[in-house]
Amino acid sequence: MYNVVFMKDKGKKQEQVSERIRALREEIVATVPEIFMDRALLVTESYEETFGSSYIYRRAKALEKVLLNMDICINDKELIVGSYAGKPRGCQVFPEYDMKFLVDEMDEFALRQADKFTISEDNKAIARQIYEKWKGNTITDQALNLFPEEAAKASQQLIFLLTCLGSGIGHMLVNYEKVIQKGLAGFMLEIEELENGLDICDPEYNDKKTYYQSLTIVCQAVCKFAGRFSLLALAQAEKTADPQRKEELLQIAENCRRVPAQPAQNFWQALQALWFVQLVLHLESNGHSVSPGRFDQYMYPYYAAETDKDACEELLHCLWLKFFELNKIRNKVSSVVFGGYPMFQNIVVGGQNANGESAVNELSHLCLEATAKVHLPQPSLSVRWFYGCPEEFIRHALEVVSYGTGMPALFNDEVIIPNMLQLGYTIEEARDYAIIGCTEMNVPHKTEPFLTGGFLNILKILELTIFDGFDPVSQTQQAFQSGCVESFTTFEEFQKAYYEQLSYYLRQHVTCDNILDALHGKICPTPFESMLLSDCLENGKSNLEGGARYNTTTLQLVGMANVADSLATIKKLIYVEKSLTWNQLKAALQNNYEDDELLRQRIINHVPKYGNDHDFVDRLGRDVVYHCCREAAKYRSPRNGTYNIAVYTLATNVLWASKVGATPDGRKMGSVLADGGVSCSHGMDKNGLTALFNSVRKIDPYKPLGSALLNIRLSPSSFNETDFQKTVDVVKSFFMNKGQHVQFNVFDVNALRDAQKNPEKYPLLMVRVAGFSVLFTTIETILQEDIINRTLHSSH
Repeated sequence: MYNVVFMKDKGKKQEQVSERIRALREEIVATVPEIFMDRALLVTESYEETFGSSYIYRRAKALEKVLLNMDICINDKELIVGSYAGKPRGCQVFPEYDMKFLVDEMDEFALRQADKFTISEDNKAIARQIYEKWKGNTITDQALNLFPEEAAKASQQLIFLLTCLGSGIGHMLVNYEKVIQKGLAGFMLEIEELENGLDICDPEYNDKKTYYQSLTIVCQAVCKFAGRFSLLALAQAEKTADPQRKEELLQIAENCRRVPAQPAQNFWQALQALWFVQLVLHLESNGHSVSPGRFDQYMYPYYAAETDKDACEELLHCLWLKFFELNKIRNKVSSVVFGGYPMFQNIVVGGQNANGESAVNELSHLCLEATAKVHLPQPSLSVRWFYGCPEEFIRHALEVVSYGTGMPALFNDEVIIPNMLQLGYTIEEARDYAIIGCTEMNVPHKTEPFLTGGFLNILKILELTIFDGFDPVSQTQQAFQSGCVESFTTFEEFQKAYYEQLSYYLRQHVTCDNILDALHGKICPTPFESMLLSDCLENGKSNLEGGARYNTTTLQLVGMANVADSLATIKKLIYVEKSLTWNQLKAALQNNYEDDELLRQRIINHVPKYGNDHDFVDRLGRDVVYHCCREAAKYRSPRNGTYNIAVYTLATNVLWASKVGATPDGRKMGSVLADGGVSCSHGMDKNGLTALFNSVRKIDPYKPLGSALLNIRLSPSSFNETDFQKTVDVVKSFFMNKGQHVQFNVFDVNALRDAQKNPEKYPLLMVRVAGFSVLFTTIETILQEDIINRTLHSSH
């Protein structure tokens, strides 16, 4: 039975780690990530060597060259090894996706307020040389040439944001369990059998044969990559004078000699095998949201077989540190949206097994403790709840939330499993779902989920509707015009015009996504990833070419709460009360309410706001989401997959603050949009936590199949001994009434204000942005303010 430690008794949980973990954490947090060019050079050389060959073969040979020749390191004291570069927290470059942003921005990387990187002058020179070789041939270059003019213009104006333009798709949940249990040698036997069984009369014979040959190249390369760490560990063992470290290094060498080539024999090797898979997936794909899924389920047999549980806990902490070590270079725009170096590596614990029984075990609790003690933003941690969830488990999860980690996020099986069934999964598959990235639900290793097709700014589209396609911010006329609002005599006419604009821009978004999707599959397939997804082997086709069992694409809506509140203003003041004219409202918006503060205050204080359990406004927001769900369902991807809708923002609500003019909800230009997804605009949810939950639940959780993210800032007092059970009961009540997801920020605002002035005092201060947590001092001021200004709720 796990006993909750209440706030007054806690002390600092992050101090309850070994000296090894403390030293490694201190070093890694203090390290400014450095950009290295060895991967970029090796990939460029390989592409030149394999010119004219099929892309799947070229990708396999490029990955092989990288794994066999890139710089590697083993950090002093670490027990789980495998490095992304020659130094801890080093970053690699992926020229096949995009090089222009790197060359354009690399002189500014060290000067950024947030997400800083260093790069040597030598590596800058190499980057410029590589850029010249790739110019015109990257995914980005080819996509921009293929985008239709209207769609390209909408993308450039940030009416929607394409997250996989210049980046890998990522968002994967592969079969880690099979690698751990079977080893890559087992995969190679399976591949050989499939290749030998090919029918030479099959019209796809040559493509399939090349695919299988490519997989064999990759498997062998990954095994040799692990072998390089085995040899490095042996070399370090010979040099060290510390007998304990010598023993550790010899065991590390043995582990890397065995896994991932052969089945893991113990917990340490199982963790090491997982890490090599995680590392190679990142080196291959340039994606993020590479998520280990139901870690507590497939790792539990190895943990249960160990007798030294303290040693297991330290190994787990070492793995958590390795997750944090991974990094990714993002351009100027993306570094706002993805501020704080997030990698979205989501581990989910709890939930139920294939028979519908509780899957909570001792390792589930240990993962919660690891997140509290290691106290770093990666890996992301999620918890699954259902009616049979043990009470002590949800209490433990909320205790970890109280430490200010922003984790775990909480998910409701009672809603999500029926959603999975709607998408065509079996009941056994649905019960095995896990979380990818932020809040994206998926069934492990059976789907190629293009989960962030991009972000659709539905508030910007409302602004364009009001001004008949004219953008008052950029002073440009967009292609689609839906009519002069002054001519609309009813709210329904205006609503129809808005829906037409939404449909138009959603179609432009899909147009760009399908072009990107096809390009990724054609010129940047990912053989290693595909091997670890169901049916790709049997189909003889990579996941990005449609080889996986299930295929989906998800588009994210941003600004839902602002839209709901804005539509409420328009409906109430212009069409119901007739106390405001369109000319008056448009003039106020164009002047950023500078001469209309009385009107702005009337809007803020007298028009119902989403999040307060007012049907009038809640249903307006709900109906916008439903319209987008219906529209998305009309389209298919190049992989013959479905399109779905999710409602979440990451930090696009901050990015778009200056891109959307003043809006009818009383928001001024430059103010951030509502955070989260189905969260409220700052300060507008005034009727308490239950009212907020009631508003959220009016959006049928079975319609936006891609998830609906709810951020809540909760008072630290909600976790004291007196009120903790009330907090538990409030969460359970929300889930019992079909709430899909919720996550909490718990922080002392005074500490955050002091951290802004004295960041060096707060190296481990964490906050939740949206679907991810970050170290507070690593994000931009505007995002810090967004987090601080969110409405403070209490469970009592």
